[in-house]
Amino acid sequence: MIRPARNGALKCGLWMIAALGCGEELPFIPQAAEPPSDAPLAGLVDPFVGTANDGQTFPGAVMPWGLASPSPHTTLSDLTTFVTGKIANAGYIHGEPSIHGFGQTHLSGVGCPELGAPVLVPTVGPVRTAFDEVGSTYARERAFAGYYAVELVDPGVFVELTATPRVGVHRLWFPTRAGDANVLIDVGTPVSWHRGDGHAAVVSAREIEGTVTTGFFCAKDNAPTVHFVARFDRDAVEQGNTEAGAFFRFDTQEGEPLTVHVGLSYTSVADARHNLDVEAIGSFEDLYAAAARSWQLELERIRVEGGSEAERGRFYTALYHALLHPNLRSDGVYTVFSLWDTYRTLHPLLTLAYPERQLAMLRSIVELTAELGRPPKWELIGEEVQMMVGDPAAIVVADSYAKGLTDFDIETLYPALWEAAHDPAHRPGLASYVALGYVPMDEADSLWGPVSTTLEYALADAALARLAEALGHASDAAELDARAAGWKALFDPSTGVLRPRFADGSFLEPFDADAMEGSMPLVTGGPGYVEGSAWHYAFFVPHDTAALVALHGEQQFAERLAWVFDSDRFVMWNEPDMAYPYLFRYAPAAASRTHRAARDAMQRFFGDGPAGLPGNDDTGTLSAWFVLSALGLYPDAPGTPRYTIGSPLFDRIEIHRAPGESIVIEALENAPDRPYVAAAEIDGVPLDEHVVDHAALAPGSVLTLHMTGTP
Repeated sequence: MIRPARNGALKCGLWMIAALGCGEELPFIPQAAEPPSDAPLAGLVDPFVGTANDGQTFPGAVMPWGLASPSPHTTLSDLTTFVTGKIANAGYIHGEPSIHGFGQTHLSGVGCPELGAPVLVPTVGPVRTAFDEVGSTYARERAFAGYYAVELVDPGVFVELTATPRVGVHRLWFPTRAGDANVLIDVGTPVSWHRGDGHAAVVSAREIEGTVTTGFFCAKDNAPTVHFVARFDRDAVEQGNTEAGAFFRFDTQEGEPLTVHVGLSYTSVADARHNLDVEAIGSFEDLYAAAARSWQLELERIRVEGGSEAERGRFYTALYHALLHPNLRSDGVYTVFSLWDTYRTLHPLLTLAYPERQLAMLRSIVELTAELGRPPKWELIGEEVQMMVGDPAAIVVADSYAKGLTDFDIETLYPALWEAAHDPAHRPGLASYVALGYVPMDEADSLWGPVSTTLEYALADAALARLAEALGHASDAAELDARAAGWKALFDPSTGVLRPRFADGSFLEPFDADAMEGSMPLVTGGPGYVEGSAWHYAFFVPHDTAALVALHGEQQFAERLAWVFDSDRFVMWNEPDMAYPYLFRYAPAAASRTHRAARDAMQRFFGDGPAGLPGNDDTGTLSAWFVLSALGLYPDAPGTPRYTIGSPLFDRIEIHRAPGESIVIEALENAPDRPYVAAAEIDGVPLDEHVVDHAALAPGSVLTLHMTGTP
């Protein structure tokens, strides 16, 4: 660590004599920390990636899957910012002119603001509480995994943040002013659209406790409550309540920081205090070093060699973002299951490289299903916010089970999944889906995106059918497979897309396959689609791609898929088409384009710095896509144990699923101009196709890819 030091300790030179006179000291200037020497991968992580370009990430400190995430707030998220486009769903937009305090809990990469409470604001002078009054310009931002620092220029305060799993830690370096240093505890201005429902009670001259209820996530009626206990490392000279919450005033000395620990809980103030007592042990240096080392332990589970330094930085930053959610809610229980997003990449990544963590999340899904009364779709702090469509829990469970994660209560969960698949309250449009094979446009006023909803139901049914087979429920599997084939009724050979259709069988007219608006009010997507156009869903039949190829004809399928890329209709800012680079392999004559398309997408859409993500990270989903693609393995058929082989960025990759259990991927003669896989073998045995089964990636196995520059 570079410790704060007095500039006056430097040798007195001519410039000092001119400025101050020899022997006179310059002001004390604290410096940001450096990553511990034994946590080099934490130092490769750039938490600012995704804080611009609508990535909606946050730069603050957090531990892997941690509840606490102290982070700066630059923008007050309200309906005005939503309309103007300056949305800070995690509280922070890179480049905004001022910081208005530091929240304790955040969501990464989501589409609406939520959480962010309570907010700690260091100020000097008279106590002010309004959002604009406490804002400050800032400089010298610095962040790596587990640490954040910034200088608040206006009050002259240097702020450092770190975290334990359930405690946010703030170290504040105030200027030397007797009784002039304030810390505000704001319980009324979270990131959430829901305002002012908070309570703060001063316990003593160094402790405060309270609760904050947020909510209205994407205009839903959720109302999560966070409980907190904030404890200072010295007594205040004055403290009291304000309209916004409370304030504490301190005497400060040069070179002597004030440290604040904020214990958090979603269950009670008593639990928040317990978390504080148990976890806030040691100095700030001890805690930030422990946070960085915790990241080192998780990041080094996947070790890469080769590639450029920039590519390694992007890789570990993406892996960092993929290990934020789902995060701890309470002991052993996880929250923030945005499953419509994460079933595609995030949970398959955890299953591949962090199976023990994915298993814990499966157990949480069992608990949440009992708690909510049905499987979660988009769960947030124990509440279902019903943000997206489909039935994604079935896909996550079936995919993990197919890959060998079975040590959870599947005997309780499977009946709940089966019942939910037959419950019209859980699956809007179910009656039509069963009777017609699709949800018709006649129901577009009551549900979002009939085509997209149909395709999501079909995938969920196919995945659940595989799970039913594995559990010995053959008749269940047959019924689900029959339902999963109904999507074929939406195929329109004249346009090559899966087109909205009415109950009488007629297709939607007029029809624009590129339309991006026209769904239900306040939601996006062309008529019939969810957050995308017809082209973004044209090839979205991951459970039955071979049948889709047959409907097109192999050559026409390959040509239409290539046209989507060549005409710049392929995007990476959202989920529906993110598997497209891997679909060329279903047309053998065009299979090599998978390698080029995957490599191009990694290079084009993912970069360095705040704008380094192509859109909302969606609790790590886009980042997990990059990680999987960089490994050269992509799960394009959720619910099955199969990966399509792509084009790895690195020469050698080691995946350490458990101590002593490593999987090696080696890309021989790999280079930027050699993205194609000429041949693949596992443990010396050639692979007949450019696919590999999860079971083949056993401990000690070596997947060898022979790279070439020609398709």
